[in-house]
Amino acid sequence: MKIAYAFLREVQGASCEIPPPPLFKRGAQGGLGYAARDATHPGPLTYRQVAERLAESGVQSALLDAACLMEAASGIPRWQFTLNPERPFPSDRSDLLESMVARREAREPIGYILGVKEFWSLPFTVGPDVLIPRPDTETLVEAALDKISSTFNVERSTFELRGPETQDLRPKTQNPKLVIVDLGTGCGAIALALAVELPHALIYAIDRSPGACRIARRNTEAIGLTSRVRCVQGDLLEPLRTIDAGGGCDVIVSNPPYIPSDECGALSPEITLYEPVEALDGGSDGLRYHRQIIEEAPAYLREGGWLVLEVGDGQAPAVMELIRKTEGFGPAEVRRDVAGRGRVVCAPRRGRAHG
Repeated sequence: MKIAYAFLREVQGASCEIPPPPLFKRGAQGGLGYAARDATHPGPLTYRQVAERLAESGVQSALLDAACLMEAASGIPRWQFTLNPERPFPSDRSDLLESMVARREAREPIGYILGVKEFWSLPFTVGPDVLIPRPDTETLVEAALDKISSTFNVERSTFELRGPETQDLRPKTQNPKLVIVDLGTGCGAIALALAVELPHALIYAIDRSPGACRIARRNTEAIGLTSRVRCVQGDLLEPLRTIDAGGGCDVIVSNPPYIPSDECGALSPEITLYEPVEALDGGSDGLRYHRQIIEEAPAYLREGGWLVLEVGDGQAPAVMELIRKTEGFGPAEVRRDVAGRGRVVCAPRRGRAHG
């Protein structure tokens, strides 16, 4: 039961001291399962019932997702449901909740159902045209910021998020000192996270998907960064041949597709049924786009700049070898994520450009 209560404390918040009535029962083998629904109390859905339905559908995060859906459908803070799992959901909003629960039972990602996903403490509109930002990708942002801070001696920004508005985001000078390119920007999460931290940066957010570019532009407008983040449709580095990047760029970041083609079908239903496969499939070994970026990046990176790439589990050594064999880069480094996996490869630009 400690595990069950730990999950409940997570969705209720750290201030919860008394666990709610149990949602679980001890099975014959000693494991934990969801308690049977009380058929003697028909009527509006309760938190217990929503969590049970999601769990029966195979949703791993049933407790948290149930709380999030009920909060979104009602406007009532989630802890009011988790503290009292038998509290009836407001009847005037029950149809909306039922439709949301049915979508989650069908394994549609909760980010698509809610239409928003938080990344780097910023809210991002998401939809089927883009991957939902993963927490692991914050490692890429951290690595890029560390390299920028140490190499270019620039100050990080401070900003406040107040509702949908951000404050103190505009650069102090009219001419940004840094030019950063985000390849495969998706919803714009990486580009905008860097922009709020780097008030002197001009960022090109590139994606070949028209739908992704629309969502990235919407997020750029919502966060208030249209003066410094330019969303461009195109395939990887190709747009840099025609747009004015001030004679080159200082940093190229990318979280390219890196799932090997034959592994894409084995991913969770949330991914295989809903998220865009073109944003996942990295070719036979998962490194198709890494090869292209590594080969082309030296022509656009300025001397002393950085290439920062997210990689899949176990791919870092192969990506570092690709960089070692490519003229124009210095020794590559690996940044590990919170689980200790090699998540990001960083390589400095060395030597003359050969574009």
